[in-house]
Amino acid sequence: MARGARAGDAPQPSTAIAIQCSFDEVRVGIVEHGALAELHIERAHDRGIGGNIYKGRVVRVLPGMQAAFVDIGLERAAFLHVSDVRTVPEDLPANLAEDGEGADAGVEFDGRRRSRSPRRPIEEQLKKGTELLVQVAKEPIGTKGARVTSYVSLPGRYLVYMPTVAHVGVSRRIEDEEERQRLRDIVDGLRPFEGGLIIRTACVGISKREIVADVRFLTRLWERIRGQAEESTAPALIHSDMDLVLRTVRDHFTTEVDRLLLDSASEHARVQDFVAHIMPRLAERVELYDGAAPLFDHLGIENQVAKALERRVWLKSGGYIVIDQTEALTVIDVNTGRYVGKRTHEETILKTNLEAARAVIDQVRLRNIGGIIIVDFIDMEEAANRKKLLDTLNEAVRRDRARTNVLTLSELGLVEMTRKRTRENLQAILCSPCPYCSGQGRVKAVVTMGHELLRRLRREVARQPGTPHFTVSVPPDVATYLCAEGYRGIEMIEREFGTKIVVKAVEGFHREHAEIAVGP
Repeated sequence: MARGARAGDAPQPSTAIAIQCSFDEVRVGIVEHGALAELHIERAHDRGIGGNIYKGRVVRVLPGMQAAFVDIGLERAAFLHVSDVRTVPEDLPANLAEDGEGADAGVEFDGRRRSRSPRRPIEEQLKKGTELLVQVAKEPIGTKGARVTSYVSLPGRYLVYMPTVAHVGVSRRIEDEEERQRLRDIVDGLRPFEGGLIIRTACVGISKREIVADVRFLTRLWERIRGQAEESTAPALIHSDMDLVLRTVRDHFTTEVDRLLLDSASEHARVQDFVAHIMPRLAERVELYDGAAPLFDHLGIENQVAKALERRVWLKSGGYIVIDQTEALTVIDVNTGRYVGKRTHEETILKTNLEAARAVIDQVRLRNIGGIIIVDFIDMEEAANRKKLLDTLNEAVRRDRARTNVLTLSELGLVEMTRKRTRENLQAILCSPCPYCSGQGRVKAVVTMGHELLRRLRREVARQPGTPHFTVSVPPDVATYLCAEGYRGIEMIEREFGTKIVVKAVEGFHREHAEIAVGP
């Protein structure tokens, strides 16, 4: 029986996983030293499709883009680039090194050279109506459909099996060369006749027997998938990845995690059974939380979830960063704020920039921001300080499971980063566009609305000469402006056209909404 966790327990461990369950939503928080490092959310009506395998049918080939659209049975067709079309079994997919352990870490490969033969144009490989097996590499984001690949990868506990790529890879997170070689030697001897394997971080210290069991499980799974595909008619779902709870245990629950807490008895029992089969040595770390306070409140991370949606993030020194997310890229601005330092101006800026660098990576990871990221650091004069900043950024990036690249610091203090985007960011999951500003983050000022309304009012009155009365219905703040600063404009219209204008304040009107009607 696993230990129970209640409020008032011992101090929090360095790393913990908290899984909070409700009737239709699961939230997973990965906590490092008391701070929320990652947040994953899955809802019953909107389960992710990343990693799912489909039998699809090509509906359109685009030679100009060297891509095709594939019907996999979803609302929007999936996008398949020529680099993800498997033609030669020995070729590596274009994004394999980025995907790493299943989109969470990079890998290094033995024999990474591609076939010397040039890649055939997509129009020579695929035609409308062609059926093929594809896997979702990137979930639908915004208005874009899923991105798929024909290079299938099946993640296990310790390995990732790639039935279409004959290579062995090692996670870049395994740094000990002796351990890397030990694992590579074991896996080289176990590699299936068909395909290759990636050694995951969780494989460190694992015995050959456990690795053999993982290989056997993954090869049997692939046989079932291939058999199901042969019997199915496209479009069809062939294989679904695990749900968020078991996926979290499989991918995140390692020896580095001190506790895994769940607040659901049924999910706790399911996880216990899963752990007992694939990682029995960690079974004692699985705990059922039955305290009175909600689990996220108990761990002090509920407030951190709310702050993950704020535009401004304060630093301990008194400085702050401002995060602006757009469809094309994310811009992060660094400011000294209240921090004035104790010595030189350059030292103040350096301290703020170094603290901001760590905070930027933390926020990018927590908010799951992907794509192009531009960070505007405070400009520094000394080259040594600029190097310290880049070193700090690259060190912080090592904690991120997603593939992230940090480019050179420009003379203007700008750093360009790219981070692999495989699913919606936190803001897109938890928020919807503002119904008042249509997601722009701005509404017209009161004075702007007042002047626009006076011009509109004059046009309406001029179109209906001789009308004795008009009523203008506007939000209260706009009404106040029209009856004060804008009253002279109303009087001018009344004198010019010989009419009477009444301003009416209406609670609940949008700032930019106004109605002009005939009559008092």
